[in-house]
Amino acid sequence: MDILIVTGPLGAGKTTLVNRLLKAEIAAGRRVAVLINEFGAISVDGTLLDAERPELAGVQNLVNGCVCCSLRDDVVTTLRAWCDQPQGTGPERVVLETTGLADPTDLLDLEHEPALTGRLRLAGLVTVISCLTPLDHLKTKPLLHRQAALASLIHLSKADLDPSAGVAWEGELRSTFRPIPLVATRHGAVPEGSPDPWLGDVQPLPEGWGAVTGTSFAEARSLTLHWDHPVDPAALEALLLAPPDRGELLRAKGVCAFAGWAARNDGSDRWAFQLADGRLEISPLPLRSDGSVATCAAVVIGAGLDASHWKKSLRALECPPEGGRRKVLFNR
Repeated sequence: MDILIVTGPLGAGKTTLVNRLLKAEIAAGRRVAVLINEFGAISVDGTLLDAERPELAGVQNLVNGCVCCSLRDDVVTTLRAWCDQPQGTGPERVVLETTGLADPTDLLDLEHEPALTGRLRLAGLVTVISCLTPLDHLKTKPLLHRQAALASLIHLSKADLDPSAGVAWEGELRSTFRPIPLVATRHGAVPEGSPDPWLGDVQPLPEGWGAVTGTSFAEARSLTLHWDHPVDPAALEALLLAPPDRGELLRAKGVCAFAGWAARNDGSDRWAFQLADGRLEISPLPLRSDGSVATCAAVVIGAGLDASHWKKSLRALECPPEGGRRKVLFNR
């Protein structure tokens, strides 16, 4: 079984790439599974992929932890279970998407785990970097630098949204990480003739690499709030795009129904929202493979945020029907 690791900062476009990788594997007739690590109590990315790719040979969501440390045993257990499936039924390939706060260093030895030795091959490590990220982050954010340095292939995303930033990022990455192939993507799609991510050559660890500094998994916090009613779309946009009064908002995403928006022709009234690089993207979310709708919830990830304020603000976005009431949140 081959495994491909997809890493990169929060909001870089990893899930978009993963979705395209899975679609290509299914189209090629291979059995493919996905293992998703998210920082939060629910898996928004897993919900998105489940709606798009019901043909997968396996889906495993690992939340509220990091696959590189606290959830590593869960990763090994999942991979071993897939390897143990009868021949011809288990996945031939696995895509592992890490949280944007994960250091992939400790995943590079997965194929040497006693339970996986001789049964798993690390096929490559793709790092997705958004060109909308400030260019100086390559020098000031050690985690981003490490994610890029370990890559067998770098995908530079969102270059179509800011061509000049794309050129600047491409020049910096090529000069800093000369041996690593790099491609600019558009909505996760690569130009024809681009390197095959499954034929990667993972970079060896430089001598003396220790723990990274800067905003890390340990410093970040997430909060999750489930909505019972549709939310005000304009108020959601205003809340997420305004600078927070305290702390740093690293990422926000979720699933909701919008007040005043009718269900679409596919029968779903659910929408996925993603905040990254200061941009809020809204996309339709189809029904699940069993015909049900996804649960409405928001996940906010940040450092130093006022959790009580954010929970109240998110709850205030709800628009209950006449006679309905919002849940009351008490200070804790």
